Amino acid sequence: MPAFSRFLLYFLAVARHGSIRRASEELRIAASAIDRQLLQGEKALGAPLFERLPTGMRLTAAGEILHAHARRWHRDFADVARQIDDLKGLRRGQVTLVAPEALTRSFLTSLIARLRQTHPGIVLNLRIHDNTEIASLLDDGSADLALMLDPTGIRSLHVRNTAQFPLGFVSPPGHGLSQLASVRFSACADEPTIVPAAPLAIAAIFTRLETDCAVTARMATTSNNVQLIKSLVAAGTGISLLSALDVMEEVAHGLLCFTPLAHASVHPLALSLVHDRGRHLSAAALLVADILDHELTDLANMEHAR
Repeated sequence: MPAFSRFLLYFLAVARHGSIRRASEELRIAASAIDRQLLQGEKALGAPLFERLPTGMRLTAAGEILHAHARRWHRDFADVARQIDDLKGLRRGQVTLVAPEALTRSFLTSLIARLRQTHPGIVLNLRIHDNTEIASLLDDGSADLALMLDPTGIRSLHVRNTAQFPLGFVSPPGHGLSQLASVRFSACADEPTIVPAAPLAIAAIFTRLETDCAVTARMATTSNNVQLIKSLVAAGTGISLLSALDVMEEVAHGLLCFTPLAHASVHPLALSLVHDRGRHLSAAALLVADILDHELTDLANMEHAR
């Protein structure tokens, strides 16, 4: 957003991540350039905006005040830009969508293909983030729409549509588990298991199930990356606990098998289309939201039919 202050964009990114290094990675700007802008801003305001701690950057009282105003300015400017885009009609416009890694393959690629056919003038900016970061990106105006996993209890979000996907064990084709209609969690005590690790949401579920079921997994290895877990399963390293959403494409192509987990206390994974409750969506964003609504419903129907 060129018309928005470079200093404020850098300031918001550092405040969001609590780190100049992580802000640098997100913005693809040299950390030294970001630090220089912050120092110049602090000099102009006559007050430090961050405490520079060994563990990262923490807002000072002055920084908290600027942060509240900067977020409001960012949102207001984005709303003005959207309304101007609306005046131009739907022949052109930009929409930013954030999503978790699980959707980087078939789901998002089919969305892009459909949008390019029907509205080639609309540019869809896709950003992949950890699920825990998505709400803040909508809140500060960095994104228009989001696909988010289990967005419960966040009052600032409006949920437009939700699809649910069961949890279960993933195994290679021909494995004994692939022949079953469902499987108990205790299967991971008998089979070499790739244990999901934080920050994956399913890592906490796995740990809770070990406690609830009094089961200790026969650990082959651990990983915090879904794509790596799937590759390890396909290579015969072991089984793993994932959601049907994580392996939908591989199952469809016969590369992996998915067996639902038989456990009453485990709820399906919810994938929701959300946006900030207090923001005006542009006509372009509303159009993309409508397409996503249909895609999400189709995805849910495919899973239900399976």
